[in-house]
Amino acid sequence: MKTLQRLRLLPADGIRFGFWRSLLVSLLTGLVLSSVVILVSEEDSFSTRLGLGFALSLPGWLAPLVWNRRAVALGAPGFWTVWGRFLQRLGLAAVALVALICLAFAIEGIRAAWAWQEVEAHLKQRREPLTFEELVGPRVPDAQNFARHPLIDGLLSHTATNDAKGRPTFQWTGQRKIAELQEALRFPVVIPDESKNNKRLRRTGPDLEALASLLKTGTHREKRTVYDPGRAEPRETNDLVHLPIPPAGLPAAQAVLYAFEGRREILNQVTEAARRPRAQYDLRYADGPNALLPHLAIHKSMAVKLRTRSAARVAAGDTAGAAEDIDTLLRLAELTGEDPTLIGYLVRVAIQSIAFSAFWDGTAQHAWSDAQLAAFQQRFEGLKQRDSLVKAFRGERLFGKTTFELMREGRLDPDTLGAMEDDGSGQSFGWGLVPRAWLLQNQAYHSKVLDQVVGALQRCDPERGIAAKGSIWETERVEQTVFNTADRRFHPYRIFTHLLLPGLAKVHAKADRSLTTSRLAITVAGLERHRLATGSYPKSLDDLVPRWVPAVPLDPMDGQPLRYRLNADGTFTLYSVGTNHADDNGVFESQQGQDLDWVWPPSHPTEERRLF
Repeated sequence: MKTLQRLRLLPADGIRFGFWRSLLVSLLTGLVLSSVVILVSEEDSFSTRLGLGFALSLPGWLAPLVWNRRAVALGAPGFWTVWGRFLQRLGLAAVALVALICLAFAIEGIRAAWAWQEVEAHLKQRREPLTFEELVGPRVPDAQNFARHPLIDGLLSHTATNDAKGRPTFQWTGQRKIAELQEALRFPVVIPDESKNNKRLRRTGPDLEALASLLKTGTHREKRTVYDPGRAEPRETNDLVHLPIPPAGLPAAQAVLYAFEGRREILNQVTEAARRPRAQYDLRYADGPNALLPHLAIHKSMAVKLRTRSAARVAAGDTAGAAEDIDTLLRLAELTGEDPTLIGYLVRVAIQSIAFSAFWDGTAQHAWSDAQLAAFQQRFEGLKQRDSLVKAFRGERLFGKTTFELMREGRLDPDTLGAMEDDGSGQSFGWGLVPRAWLLQNQAYHSKVLDQVVGALQRCDPERGIAAKGSIWETERVEQTVFNTADRRFHPYRIFTHLLLPGLAKVHAKADRSLTTSRLAITVAGLERHRLATGSYPKSLDDLVPRWVPAVPLDPMDGQPLRYRLNADGTFTLYSVGTNHADDNGVFESQQGQDLDWVWPPSHPTEERRLF
């Protein structure tokens, strides 16, 4: 005590503590207590911990009043006598400040409501869907719904329950179903060793030789968790899921197909289910960013297995079976695109790329017949990218609306979105402090921006690339004016949207690349049909018209004919100018790793990166 008095941190006997010293001690004490509480608190929300810290630091702020009691007892004037007028003025100022803050919040609330009403009126005028029910449309009959096939049904089942605060919610109960599907689809994948001493040449398809060697061993190097029928608890194993072990002397392609007999039943069900025209899953759209999409991983897993079997079938001479697998892949891609989500759209594009890779297997080995190639041309011509992308961006707008509504209702911590700026420490900025009016302003801005994107997509020519040379997307500089937020000043009404937009900036490029690849595949099918009929590839694409293609295929990225040249060894080079709209003579990648031309992969393995 005497030490603190000598340091003038406590009042000496008979001396009243001065105001500024009292203020300093109270602030320091409050700051220390606040910091301790914030650091040791186990609350997840930063804003909650901050409020708790300030509340518990009140004793520190009142400590100087308690310490001055001894000075008052010795005859010094009381605290209120000295500082009463000051505190009265301070109280009046605090009341005025609170009133101003309340008025500002009220004004902000009115402005936010007007902003949202304006956006909503604009969306209604454009006849844009305002709910997921409007976007998804009427319920699909079970017999026509891929998601209701016995193979898939139950994957997204939910049961009603209550959250920690007693509010009604839903809990996903399809974990067992997805585990069973994953187990039924499991098939080993060989990852090429690309070390400096053993760098494998790039190929578009699976390495059947390496895969056959693995299958003949009957075991996999990594363990997995499986559920056995009739047992509630899982177990770990590293066998190849009871796959038939191919005989040692069987050729690679036949060995892979031999093992695939253990997956015949599940893949037959996939083929049967994919013939259904629609896929309407029972997604929990009301959960916003927390909505579960486990079916997308299952779709991708199905595609990988079909692609591997297709490659083995081509190598074994079963081109009819391979063509059926490719058709199933394309159907599966279209069904995946039924979901109004951008991640669903990206999975659709990925599955289409897998299908193009499987088609490449047959063209590289000159395995397809003229009838099969003509069927592929017709199938690729029917692929439409724009409608699914527009639907996905509409869904993204509605997911954003749902997200902001959940945040305003206190059912979603805004730190969920702020975590994307996490520095890896697990601490976010504390977006829970954002006023609700600002959240509504962000909702209005987010919907307005994504509707602007949808409008631009709708006005683009569906037969051309979205970012093609001279397109609306390019002339209106949508990428710079909408998605590029790096140099924009901070604005509380746009903060969440600016966090989300950069992740959406390149989605249209995926659509352009997929559209261009389908156009290249149509042309390659025509080139193969010409080779079958004449014994060689044509000198120019004009030679394909009208027997093998109705017109010279155009490059979606600049509207000019696809670039083609007949090489000296009898092979061909076919490519699009890509996103830079410049003819780089068929070079796919620059030395700096940038994409140049989009080139149909050559038939021989290469160390260079490929289109797919």
